[in-house]
Amino acid sequence: TCQVVEDWPKCVPKKPSCNDVHCPSGTTCQMVETSPRCVPNKPSCNDVHCPSGTMCQMVETSPRCVANKPSCDDLHCPSGTTCKMVESSPRCLPVSQPPLVCHVLGRW
Repeated sequence: TCQVVEDWPKCVPKKPSCNDVHCPSGTTCQMVETSPRCVPNKPSCNDVHCPSGTMCQMVETSPRCVANKPSCDDLHCPSGTTCKMVESSPRCLPVSQPPLVCHVLGRW
């Protein structure tokens, strides 16, 4: 490229950049010191399809499919019960009834 150096136009080598490099699939251009280099992509959960009942989580530097933690959203409780988390598991428990209160009328 042409640049003005000390008031004179001069041809100077163009500094290489990632704009000049086409990297193959699975790699990305990164500047290493002063040169563009194709380096492998870091794996991520965007690259992983997990089976039903699991989800992707990064474990150290790798994506892994791990089992979903169960929740009350996953459990259908029968009538008369409601879902509550007991420790780390959803459970159907009887719906608690308010205590009965007897009122004694003042008439005999």
